[in-house]
Amino acid sequence: MQPEGDPAISIIVPVYNVKDYLRACVDSVLRQTFDDFELILVDDGSTDGSGDLCEDLCELDDRIICLHKKNGGLSDARNYGIERMRGTYVTFIDSDDWVESTYLEYLHTNIQLQDSDVSTCIFMMQCGDMAKPWKQLPKKPVMMTGHDALLSMLYGESVNVSAHGKLYRSKLFNDVRYPVGKRYEDVGTTYKLLHKAKSVAVGGAPLYNYVMRQGSITHEGSKGIFDRYQLARQAYSNLKRYDYDIAHAARRYLTFHELSVLKSFDRDDFQQKARAIQIKQDVLKHCKTVFGDARTPRKDKIAICILFLGFSIYQWSWNVYTRFVQRGRQ
Repeated sequence: MQPEGDPAISIIVPVYNVKDYLRACVDSVLRQTFDDFELILVDDGSTDGSGDLCEDLCELDDRIICLHKKNGGLSDARNYGIERMRGTYVTFIDSDDWVESTYLEYLHTNIQLQDSDVSTCIFMMQCGDMAKPWKQLPKKPVMMTGHDALLSMLYGESVNVSAHGKLYRSKLFNDVRYPVGKRYEDVGTTYKLLHKAKSVAVGGAPLYNYVMRQGSITHEGSKGIFDRYQLARQAYSNLKRYDYDIAHAARRYLTFHELSVLKSFDRDDFQQKARAIQIKQDVLKHCKTVFGDARTPRKDKIAICILFLGFSIYQWSWNVYTRFVQRGRQ
């Protein structure tokens, strides 16, 4: 039961140098059919006028709260909002993304069906004029235990690792924070929240629009790519202590992120290549375990086979695959 006067949902939006995109994000929130929320804009030391725009947007609606802080990165901004949120539930929206009008209503309705701790929806990948859902899933939610939802995420099935597109019971963050100073922060955080959850409502409505633009953190090539490996390795070390099924799935989770690092590192950078060689050795060392797991996606197994042919062919193959997928979205 939420305290009187507190909102049902806190929406945390970290803001850093997104002046051209922020208004569309906020407008999409203000169009929500579910209106019992607070919108927390966390200006992370913007230098392009985004901080001033946050103040202007606060004048539009008294549910908007504007916070300013010294630049510390996406994780630090999220954590800043988490420590000040008042909602029973919390969701995260990136400031250059936007949500459909029923986003909050859908997630809130589903999370209350069986008093779940997390509810999810599907995100649409928006790239220019192209748009494609992350997965095709039933809109009617499927109820999972937290354990099964964690397994689903580790295998890349119906639950994804992204922070966005989810509604969380705020209490899950009592002892969980995003890793400050790291990119790919969700890799080291979402599994902790699912592990703490008693139940998860997994929905397939495509209600979150993930805008893939040049300059966004997750699309800056090899910059910070090894944070992904470090966080996945740390997650694996923690997950393998949970139980046998989780430990087995965690090996696939680590391998997937290792493969992702290897397709993006800079082959002309000596230090990056040296680290990539070590990661490749780890992938090949455990490939029998991954191949022997029936739930490992076929794409992972194909990627490992191509990796045996060397980095050049491996990265070229991924580029060809990516172009093929993009053409399929048109």
